[in-house]
Amino acid sequence: MSATTTLALVPLSGRLAAEVIAPLTDVLDDPDLQDELRTALPEHGVLVMRAADPSPEQQIALAAVFGEPEPPKDQNPRHPDHDLVCVFDSAGGYKADKWHADETFVENPVSGAVLSMQVKPVVGGDTMWTNTEAAYDALSNGMKTLLDNRRARHEINEAVATVHPVIRTHPVTGRKSIYVNDIFTRGIVNLPPDESDAILPFLKRHVQRPDFTYRHMWSEGDVVIWDNRCTQHYAINDFEGRRVVHRVGFFAEPFES
Repeated sequence: MSATTTLALVPLSGRLAAEVIAPLTDVLDDPDLQDELRTALPEHGVLVMRAADPSPEQQIALAAVFGEPEPPKDQNPRHPDHDLVCVFDSAGGYKADKWHADETFVENPVSGAVLSMQVKPVVGGDTMWTNTEAAYDALSNGMKTLLDNRRARHEINEAVATVHPVIRTHPVTGRKSIYVNDIFTRGIVNLPPDESDAILPFLKRHVQRPDFTYRHMWSEGDVVIWDNRCTQHYAINDFEGRRVVHRVGFFAEPFES
């Protein structure tokens, strides 16, 4: 590609996601396109590269465009030949069919991830993402004030848990987002339990509103990159047969504590 070429992006929904119109090999070979890709991710939250069909090495290299690739957590299965690639295979019982951001149960969750579809069911198996910044913007001023300086406990089990602000500010864009999710968030620790039990379910439902979302209908070889700091996702468990995806996470600019 010439030095004057710019990255073509096509919006995919009203609030979230854009398709990248560029071959994967061009992106991996062109530092200018990589700069544009890094800028585009926090702006759009989700980037789609259709039929990119990356090798594990290319998927790792694409994750490295955004930050430092992250080895999978101990509970997640790894590719037999590539320690940085996590393999989620429905044949092994894996499901992620609740709204969540990845790894919020640790102090420094992964900043984003690159997901590639390896084996697709004949029908179904879509993934949805939601824009947690748009969800924050849609709150009333009174609710925003109530949530300011609130903190919530996130855990995967009692031995692995941490506390994060309920409202977080993106380190790149400066936009605020709602930072609670169905899988990992247990309660708002600096509210009385009765108030936490009322407000936390409301926030979880609010984030899931359809008008904040993008739904990706996969084809084998598709790649989706998401910013884990301002989105949540949900793998729809509506299929028969096998579904296999490869995931490589990455660390970029972290949240402030």
